[in-house]
Amino acid sequence: MVRRAAGALAAAALLLAGCASAPPPPDALITGTAISRERLYVPPEAAFEAALVDVTRVGEPPLVLARQRIGDAGGPPYALRLPYHQADIRPGGRYEVRAATTWQGRLWLDTPGVHPVLLSPQFRHVDVILARVPQLQATLDAAVPLRQTWWRLVELVDGPPVGEPAQGAAPAHLVLEREEARVAGSGGCNRFAGRFALEGGRLRFFGLGSSLRLCLDGGASELAYLQQLAVVTSYLQEGRTLELRGDKGQPLLRFVAAERGEPRLEDEEPEMLPQ
Repeated sequence: MVRRAAGALAAAALLLAGCASAPPPPDALITGTAISRERLYVPPEAAFEAALVDVTRVGEPPLVLARQRIGDAGGPPYALRLPYHQADIRPGGRYEVRAATTWQGRLWLDTPGVHPVLLSPQFRHVDVILARVPQLQATLDAAVPLRQTWWRLVELVDGPPVGEPAQGAAPAHLVLEREEARVAGSGGCNRFAGRFALEGGRLRFFGLGSSLRLCLDGGASELAYLQQLAVVTSYLQEGRTLELRGDKGQPLLRFVAAERGEPRLEDEEPEMLPQ
C-alpha cells in the first residue's frame, strides 16, 4: 500500500510538472537600429529600452509583445533585437516599435515619430529615430513620453470617483497623438476626440467632441471628466503619472500610464552589447 501511494504521488508530481512547463521560446525576431540624427551627449550609464507593441484595438492600452533593455548603453546607435511569438500576430493588426533611452529613471531620448512594422518574414526590420527630450519644469523625472502614452484616468480632483466603464466601452483615458496635435480618448462611456496645443508646460484642449451613446450603467463620471478637460491650462508629469491643472495651478485630473502584456525589464539585460 505504501509503495502504491508513493507511486501515485510521484505520478501526480510529474503531471503537475508537465502542466507547469515553460512556454515555448519566441520563434520570430525584429531587428534594426535606433539612431539619432543630431550630435548629443548621453550619460554612459543610460539604459536603452525598446518594445514591440500591438496597437490594433482602439480604446485599449497598447499590448506589449516583446521588450528589450540594454543597461549602461551610453549614446546611440543601438542594435534592436526584439524576439516575439509569431502566433501573437493577427492578420490586419497594427504594430509599432517604440524605443527610448533613460538615465536614472528619467526619459532622455525618445522617438518623435511613429515607427510601424510589418511582421511578415520579409519585413521584420525597422530603423528607429531618437531625439532629445526637453527637460521642462513640467516634467519631473518623466519615465514615459507625454505624447502617444495611454493615460488612464484615476482621479477627478474634488469630483466624483472615476466609475467603471460601461459595458463594451473603454475605461476613461486619453492619448495625445505624436505626429499631429490631436487628442483621443474615452470618458468611460463615449469616445471623444479633438485637438490640443502644447507649449512648454502649457497644455490646452479645444474642439472636443464625443459620441452620443446613452449609458445607464457605468460612465457616471464622464460629464465631469469632459468638463474638466475643457478648462485645463497646464500639466505636470512625474515618473509614470500625469496631472492636468487649471488656470490657477490647481490639480484637476490625475492619470497613470497604462499598458498590457510583457512586464517591464527594470533590471534584466539581454546578452548583447550596444553598437
